Amino acid sequence: MLGIPLGLLAANAFEWYAHKAILHEAGRDKKGREHYHWDHHREVRRHEFREHMYDHYFGEEYDRHRFEVESLVKVSLLVSPLFPIAPFFTATLWYSAANYYYCHRKSHDNPEWAREHLPWHVDHHLGRNQDTNWCVTKPWFDYIMGTRVLTHHSKSESNPLGIKLPDFIENLLWQLIPKAQYEPARQSAVA
Repeated sequence: MLGIPLGLLAANAFEWYAHKAILHEAGRDKKGREHYHWDHHREVRRHEFREHMYDHYFGEEYDRHRFEVESLVKVSLLVSPLFPIAPFFTATLWYSAANYYYCHRKSHDNPEWAREHLPWHVDHHLGRNQDTNWCVTKPWFDYIMGTRVLTHHSKSESNPLGIKLPDFIENLLWQLIPKAQYEPARQSAVA
């Protein structure tokens, strides 16, 4: 059973790393397959966090959607040989891949839901610095790695786990883990 929390933590770490290193850093190469992610960013900013690629089943927009699904399936297949050795861990990784897709798609289909349930992801897309807030499903590794930056675009989470907990536990968590910083306010131009 220890495989379940370890799987959740490993999946969140991979989510953070893949978003940062593969989709953002490698995605800067306009000839690379991962560059679709920057198109995703552009569309989300143009449409107040809504992503219309999920409405398409053919064409260029669907290609971006298909790449996301294919990547999640490939990663899930890659960890499959671990199942006989660590069934709970592997099943948790499979669950996490499906949950990632569900959360990511729902957030861009329903921006108000995202502002309430995934504020770190809203901050990633709509904040001034899109090289922060790498996590999608839970903000755990953004807090661990110091990359959680709060913005005015969403209501921030009540604790670093991103899960509603009793107040005394949330207060304890904030004592153990430093709160995220707000992005600096925009400076107005002085004429």
